[in-house]
Amino acid sequence: MNDKIKEVGYAIAKAGVGSIPLAGGVLSELFGVAFSDPASRRREQILFEMDERLNKLESEGFQIDSLAENDEFLSIAMQAYNIALRTHQADKRAALMNAISNTPRLSIDENEKLMMLNYIDSFNEWHLRILAFSDEPKNYFNEKTKPNISFGGKSDLLIATFPELKSRRTFYDRIVRDLYDTGLILHESLHGTWSEQGLWASGTTEYGKNLLAFISE
Repeated sequence: MNDKIKEVGYAIAKAGVGSIPLAGGVLSELFGVAFSDPASRRREQILFEMDERLNKLESEGFQIDSLAENDEFLSIAMQAYNIALRTHQADKRAALMNAISNTPRLSIDENEKLMMLNYIDSFNEWHLRILAFSDEPKNYFNEKTKPNISFGGKSDLLIATFPELKSRRTFYDRIVRDLYDTGLILHESLHGTWSEQGLWASGTTEYGKNLLAFISE
């Protein structure tokens, strides 16, 4: 591991601990001990994933020293790290690590990036899956697996994509509503009636596309 990258990742993580209300110097000192504790596997895995992303940025020509002094990058990385500590869901963790990687790459407004991280924090992995599905339904099929649906609801395509949701309409309807209420998708329900062209059209807003760009590899 590059020493500078390791130093930046450790600093981000330690700063995250220091930001916990009422967490004083004793907790900060115990932070170093926690790394050697088997119960800290999640924290260690997150730091490993962050290290991979920082190495990738360095290989693309980004200067780690500059990123370490970039307030926007540090704010995004610290928030993503703290959110990652609170979840075991792989899709969410990947989205958060992608957000760190994409922060210096994308020109999305800093405040929008912070809002997007808050969405990821409150969402579960199905929010992210259904958002990606809504953006490009055709990406989930090929000519052999594409369902023969020429008229109906986008919910039919959703079930064809994720059969495990077939008997969970209340669950996925709530997720769709969440995505609609946050301005990420165009339709508050997937149970309307669309033509074949409308069925396969992208259902995300420009804001939703920006979020997907922010959290995608």
